[in-house]
Amino acid sequence: MMVARTSDRDPSVVVVTAETELASSREDVWPLVTDTDRTNRLLLGAPAHYEPIAEGSRTSARYVGTTTNAGFRLAYEEAPFEWTHPRSFSVFRKMLSGPLKHYTYGIELEPSASGGTHLRVTLQLAPRHWLLKPIAWFEGRKFVRGVARLGHAMDAHLKEGAASPYLQPTSPADAGRLARAEGQLIERGVDAHVAKTLVELLRDGPDADLVRMRPLEIASIHELDGRETLRALLYGVTCGLAELRWALVCPSCRTASQEVASLADVADAGHCQLCDITFGIDLDRAVEATFRPHPSVREVPDQMFCVGGPWRTPHVLTQANLEDGARRTLAAPAERGRYRLFARGGAIASFDVAEAGAAAVEVRLAGGELLPASFSVAPGGSIEVTNAGGEPLHVKIERLAYASLAATAHMVTTMPEFRRLFSRDILKASTPLKVSTSALLFTDLTGSTALYSKAGDAAAFRLVDDHFDLLRAIVARHGGTVVKTMGDAVMAAFQDAVDGARAATDCLRDFEAFRLAHEHGAETGLKLGMFSGPCYVVTANDAIDYFGQTVNCAARVQHLAESGELILQADVHAALPEADRAALVVVERFETQVKGVDEPLRLIRVRVRDT
Repeated sequence: MMVARTSDRDPSVVVVTAETELASSREDVWPLVTDTDRTNRLLLGAPAHYEPIAEGSRTSARYVGTTTNAGFRLAYEEAPFEWTHPRSFSVFRKMLSGPLKHYTYGIELEPSASGGTHLRVTLQLAPRHWLLKPIAWFEGRKFVRGVARLGHAMDAHLKEGAASPYLQPTSPADAGRLARAEGQLIERGVDAHVAKTLVELLRDGPDADLVRMRPLEIASIHELDGRETLRALLYGVTCGLAELRWALVCPSCRTASQEVASLADVADAGHCQLCDITFGIDLDRAVEATFRPHPSVREVPDQMFCVGGPWRTPHVLTQANLEDGARRTLAAPAERGRYRLFARGGAIASFDVAEAGAAAVEVRLAGGELLPASFSVAPGGSIEVTNAGGEPLHVKIERLAYASLAATAHMVTTMPEFRRLFSRDILKASTPLKVSTSALLFTDLTGSTALYSKAGDAAAFRLVDDHFDLLRAIVARHGGTVVKTMGDAVMAAFQDAVDGARAATDCLRDFEAFRLAHEHGAETGLKLGMFSGPCYVVTANDAIDYFGQTVNCAARVQHLAESGELILQADVHAALPEADRAALVVVERFETQVKGVDEPLRLIRVRVRDT
């Protein structure tokens, strides 16, 4: 049912609404109906260009957008979207040019008695002159009718397995080049199913899916291995299938605030226009590797059709705009857990949703702070926020426990394929960037110095080189990378300490077979030390290297090991799955002091259990 009328409050405002019933639940409909970028691609067809709003503008808007519609050139201030997951969302745009003064677009989702969803679409248009009302009626009806039809297409996709309405638009692809690239990927050792899936996506996927390809997201959707998908795309860059880009990701809204072509272009800080915060660059949090088709394979227009909306920030459950002095009541999440209240500019309050929490909580923004800074609220309770900060802004409730599908720069740079294929794509030499947590493994070949004297340089060098090949293969198998070799020692880095511990275990186990099979191996041994913690990544000798206290601790820990031993942190050992701990024999639990570290290191000395 569609209704077009004038507003009761302002007869000059045209209001067009459409209501319809969907069989799908609103939780299933929500992520589709809130994808306003794809909606605009289908229904409007004209991209938008966004520029940051001028500093000092007393408005909650953060961008000025320009686009075309119905033959008119439009410019507008876009206020941040408002929404409550999964009930409703809306956006208000103040028009700076064109036939309208302003308009508001919104959708409401209500559960129906049958378990489906009652969908209501509302569009409010304020023409600049009464003569323009007929155009507003016509265009309003057309758009709202299109959204309603799109809702039924989404419903058919969800309930009947019909094709997604978002599979269009699709730009043409070069099938011949794609077929050749698929063969090249398989020749390079990429899993054939992964290669085939990526090539099909690049050939048939909608433009919206290819503008910013996220490897782990692709892997999740298509049920592929994440690292193998990332590996395939890295190889895809070298065979002309894709281009690599680096996105700087805001720690609050988790959207890309900037995109660069090389790690060398990454600065030591980023700024998010939407959240109005400046943030430090952590390679494991703030820099994400993304891909797009190479133009020779497929020309995907690098266009944006909407800058905001719930679909961009699925971890944000509620967002609302507050004028200076205004008060808004936000619904607390129904699910128990830890959450965060964020106000534009960086003010934060953390809170728990718990049965024992208050039914209603009052929070005040003043002096750049949200007070109280922490609180507890009952599931479905209310959080009343007062803006006494002196300017209009938006606030949002963020879910903290949200799985990220970002292929971070730390993950990518610890892959051997990246270090081998992209040796030029390294950090600016003068810009060390932080990694919040990295597991660093040091190994040392014992007995090698004496071996040079006893067996001669050639034989000793061959054994050292062969043992490097053994360790490189093990490190790569467990998702790490060899950072460098130093004499007969190896430094390796892992994104995850459990992967590092597993690699170290395999190094000890496999080295035993290696030393028995090698001509002079019986006279050597292997000792290892691993330490996990924050460090900095820097370019040294045209390669990515690590430095900081964690590196010092890892080197110190390895120095304390004896031949055939691994020393690692007690908490890392405790975090290992039971099967991994069972493969190790604890020799000693001890503490040691490292210069520059206030607290002693709690360590465990282990050996591999005989099988």
